[in-house]
Amino acid sequence: MKSLVKYTSLLFVFWFAVFFFNRLFFVLYQMPITGKIKLQSDLYKSFIEGYQLDISTSTILILLPLAFGISYYIFEHILLKRMAGILISVFLLLYIMTSIGDAGLYKEWNAKINMQALEHFSNPSEVFKTVSPKLIILFFVFASCFFVPFNWVYTKKLHPVLRTDSNSVFKKRMWKGITYFLLCVGFGIILIRGGLTNIPINQSVAYFSNDVFANDIAVNPLYNIMQDATIKTNIPDTNLYKFRSNEEAHALIEDDYSVSKDTTISILNTKRPNLVFIFLESWSTDNVSVLGGIEGCTPQFNALSKEGLLFTQAYSNAYVSDQGIPAVLSAYPSVSRVAVINQPSKVPALHCLSEDLIPLGYSLSFMFGGDLVYGNLRGYLLEKKFTELIEQKDFIQYPQGRLGVHDAYTYPELLKNLHKKKEPFFQGFFTTSSHMPYDYTPSDSWKSPKGDQEKQYTEAVHYSDLHMGKFFTEAKKQGWYKNTLFVVVADHSHNTIKQWNPATAMHAHIPMLMLGGALKDEWKGKTWDKIVSQLDIASGILHQMELKSEHYIWSRNLFNPYTPSSAFYVFFGGAGYINESGYAASRQGDAKNIVTNCINPNLITPLHDKAMSFQQLVYEAVSKKQ
Repeated sequence: MKSLVKYTSLLFVFWFAVFFFNRLFFVLYQMPITGKIKLQSDLYKSFIEGYQLDISTSTILILLPLAFGISYYIFEHILLKRMAGILISVFLLLYIMTSIGDAGLYKEWNAKINMQALEHFSNPSEVFKTVSPKLIILFFVFASCFFVPFNWVYTKKLHPVLRTDSNSVFKKRMWKGITYFLLCVGFGIILIRGGLTNIPINQSVAYFSNDVFANDIAVNPLYNIMQDATIKTNIPDTNLYKFRSNEEAHALIEDDYSVSKDTTISILNTKRPNLVFIFLESWSTDNVSVLGGIEGCTPQFNALSKEGLLFTQAYSNAYVSDQGIPAVLSAYPSVSRVAVINQPSKVPALHCLSEDLIPLGYSLSFMFGGDLVYGNLRGYLLEKKFTELIEQKDFIQYPQGRLGVHDAYTYPELLKNLHKKKEPFFQGFFTTSSHMPYDYTPSDSWKSPKGDQEKQYTEAVHYSDLHMGKFFTEAKKQGWYKNTLFVVVADHSHNTIKQWNPATAMHAHIPMLMLGGALKDEWKGKTWDKIVSQLDIASGILHQMELKSEHYIWSRNLFNPYTPSSAFYVFFGGAGYINESGYAASRQGDAKNIVTNCINPNLITPLHDKAMSFQQLVYEAVSKKQ
C-alpha cells in the first residue's frame, strides 16, 4: 500500500512539473511580451494562480493509470503495470502536443487553444496547406524535447515505485486495493470539480488580472479544451434555430429596431453621473405590489419607487444570471441553453459599458456575496477592465451561507466601498440571498401568503428588500448620492406564487427602477409604461450621457419615445416576443405549439415569427463570436 500512496503522490508532482515547464515555454514562445502584460508581478502570479485548474487536470490524468496500478497491486499481473505506464506516456504526449499547439495558436490568434481550433483537424490537408513546413518541424522538435526527458523521468524514476505486496494474501491485497481505489475516486471527484461547493470550478478560477495575457498563462490548456468541449456538447444543433434565411429573419424584426425620429428624453441632471447597477437575484414583479405583486413582500422597493422612475413593463431577456448580467452590461442577448460569457474565447468580442466609461475617468468595481467563478463572471468582468472585484473570499469576517455571504452583510459593505470611491465611479452589485438554498437568518417576522408554493423564495426576496431599504436610507446621507444614478434591475425572473408557464411573458416580467440624486426631480415618482428589455438599458444610459451606442446592436434607446414598445425574451428550451398586442412563444423543435395570450388569432403567427427570427439571429451571432 505504501508504494501506491507514494506512486500517487509522485504522479501529482510529475504533472505539476510538466505544467510548469510547458507554462514557461508558453511565455517564452510569446516573446517579446512587452505590451502584453503591464505588471511584472502578474507574470510571476500567472504561474501560481492556475493551481486549482492544474489540480483538476492532473487528477483527470492520474485516475485511469492509477486504476491499472491498483489492479497490478491486487492481481500482480505485469501487463496491468505496463498499461499504467503506456497510459501515462499517451497522456503526456497528448498534453505536450496540446500545450505546444496552444503556444503556437496564441501567437497567431491571441486566444487559448479550443474546440474551434481543433475542428480544423477534421480536414488535415487544409491544416498542412496553411501551416509552413518550418512550423510543422518546430512543432515535432519541441514536442520531442519535452516528451523524451519527461517520459524518461517517469519510466526510470516513477514507474519502478509501483510495486505489489507478494508477502500478503490475495484477499488482503484485494480489500486494501479496492478501499484505496474507492478513496481515490471519491477524493478525485472532489478535486476535479474544485471542492465541495455548489458550483464546480471553471477557467475563471485562474483569472486574477485585467491583463488577458496573464490570465491565459494561468489557464491550463488541456483543461481549457475539456471545458470548451463540455460547453460545445450542451449547445444545440444550429438547425434547431433555423426557420428561414437570415435575410428574412432580419426583415421580420427590423421594425423593432427602427425609429422614425432619433431623439432622447433627458431624465438626468448631469451628463457624467456616478453609476451603480444593483442586480436583484431572481426578482419577479409577482413579488412587488406596486407592480401588481404580493402585498407586503417588498415594502422598501415600493417606497423607493416613489423616489425614482419605475419601469412597469420591463422584461428580462435571460433566465439565468450569467445571461442576465451581460444582457444589461453588454446588451448582449441570450440564446436558449447558451450563456455566451461561459465561452471565454468569445468574451473579448463583447462590448461593455465599462469600456465606454474608462476613457471618461470612471473607476470600475463589482461586488458579489458569492463566488464570481459562477458562469465565468470573473473572467468576463476582468476582460471588461473592472479593476476591483469583491466577492465571497473577501468577506471572511461574516457568516457564510452555502452560496456565499448574505445581503444583510454585503449591502453595508457596498456602502463602505462607495464611500471610498473617487468620483466618477461605476459600481456593479449582485445580491445573493434570493437564490436557493435560502439559508439566511430572517431579519423580521414577515411571512408569505398561505398556499405559496414558492414560500422560501418569496420570503428571501422580502429579506433582500429589507436590507436594500437600509442601504438606501444611509446612501442618501452621503455626499456622492446627489450625483449618482442607481439602476436597480433583476438579472432574471423566477417561478412565483402565480406559477406561470416559463414560456409566458408574465414569467419574464421583472422589476426595474432608476433613482438617485442624478435623476431630475420631475421624474421622481413617475412610471415608464412602455415595454422595455434589459437589453435596452445600455443604449438608454449612453444616450443620457450623450455617448455613442453603435457597439450595442441589440440595444435600443429606451428613452426615445419613438422606440417600439416590445421585448424579446428567452426561457430554457425556447423564446418569446411581446408587444402591445400580446405575446407569443414556443420551444425549439415544437413551433406548432405556440403559447400566447393574443385575442386576435391573426397576430399570433407574426409575433411568433418575430420570436423565432430573433433567436435565430442571436444564435448565428453567438456561433460566429459577434
